[in-house]
Amino acid sequence: MLELKNVTKVFPNGTVALERVNIKVERGDFIYIVGESGAGKTTLLRLIHRDEKPTKGVFLYENDVVEKRFKDYIWKRRVQLSYQDFMLMEERTVFENVSLPLQITGKSFSEIHNKVESILLPLKLQHKMFVLVRELSGGEKQRISLARAVIGEPEILLLDEPLGNLDKNTAEIIMDFIDAINEKGTTVIMSTHHMVERSTTPKKIIKLHNGRVIFKGYV
Repeated sequence: MLELKNVTKVFPNGTVALERVNIKVERGDFIYIVGESGAGKTTLLRLIHRDEKPTKGVFLYENDVVEKRFKDYIWKRRVQLSYQDFMLMEERTVFENVSLPLQITGKSFSEIHNKVESILLPLKLQHKMFVLVRELSGGEKQRISLARAVIGEPEILLLDEPLGNLDKNTAEIIMDFIDAINEKGTTVIMSTHHMVERSTTPKKIIKLHNGRVIFKGYV
């Protein structure tokens, strides 16, 4: 489905974030992206999301060059990223943040309300629907960022360190939710320092070091 061929990303200051990266993503995959801080994990996700563009190499979707086939706003309806720093509107409610991707669809308030509630329920946050985001804990904000990313039912879900600094119970709630999304057919690509051992379908793993892929396998 997705393929990065010899992709290199060099920032204007000369930093080489990714170097000759070759990755294939099949429909329905669950892929862990691992590596130390600065390895290029976030840059890789942002490149797939098209927040960044490759300096060299080709980014393909079903054998077509992504930038030629899709305008950015169309691509980002198919591919959603839950950011490590949440990117939430602190002075708005949980409902307003999560429902944002649906507000341009023309759905009624009741339809949007029901959809938001159905997303928040398995994340154990339905009781926070009309609370201001600035009043939430870090773990709650992480779950809200995830809810906003999935509410539009993207084809590909990108997750940047969704388990960072979370207690075990919250991490398990998030992983149960992500696994359920993946089992329904959504492709998941997740950067993490903390892989949770689970008795589910084997997941792919890609390890980065200094912007290069040094290992591909299964976990």
